[in-house]
Amino acid sequence: MAGRLAGKRAIISGGATGIGAAAALRFASEGAAVAILDVNPEDGERVVAEIVERGGRGRFISCNVGDPDAVASTVAEAVDAFGGLDVVFANAGVGTIVVGGTVESIELERWDLAFDVNARGVYALCREALPHLRAAGGGAIVMTSSSSAYVGAVSRPTHAYAATKGALLALTRSMAVTYGPENVRVNSLVPGFVRTRLTQDVMGRPETLQAALEGIPLRRVAEPEEIANCALFLVSDEASFVTGAVLVADGGQTVQ
Repeated sequence: MAGRLAGKRAIISGGATGIGAAAALRFASEGAAVAILDVNPEDGERVVAEIVERGGRGRFISCNVGDPDAVASTVAEAVDAFGGLDVVFANAGVGTIVVGGTVESIELERWDLAFDVNARGVYALCREALPHLRAAGGGAIVMTSSSSAYVGAVSRPTHAYAATKGALLALTRSMAVTYGPENVRVNSLVPGFVRTRLTQDVMGRPETLQAALEGIPLRRVAEPEEIANCALFLVSDEASFVTGAVLVADGGQTVQ
């Protein structure tokens, strides 16, 4: 398949649903071979089947990114399957439905879960991927942060989630400086309110949804495909001089 990612080998964590699934389909449509890392085999295999049906190359690998040993083995499997690695989209995460609350209300085990998946999981994936990106002569890493790193919410507090997503912004800048000389670009993507399973608690309640929309100048939520398009730009050669950057796709939420 020809396209902006022709010949590229990509790993997408959290690629079975939502933004990750949309990105897997989008990357594959642009010519990338895509390995999906996720704990959800049913949806992951479905996305891979759709990729293959469209003429692309895909592979599902069951992986909990909160387990560094599992990350190491699955990255190795993906590299063996595709013969190398060029692109990493570190997208897996647990959201407010699972780890919501304030520093006073959230249980310690939930706080730790947020950091294990959302922060340490990105560290583990990048750590295992970097030698392969280096071997390929360079590559691109994109981390999924969140508008929660910039703005809080009174009605839906999510202190642990916000803290992990803020950490990714700092990690992006530090890694961009360290690995830039090796032609490895590192950027962050900051989605706002997106129609995914992570936001179903709001999407299913009209009064809560309306309140959320009032804080978004575009007055609507994003579709996963819109965020996937942003990720595609950051990992493609069209962004070849972009590193250490934060691409905000929030409908204007953080500029009010």
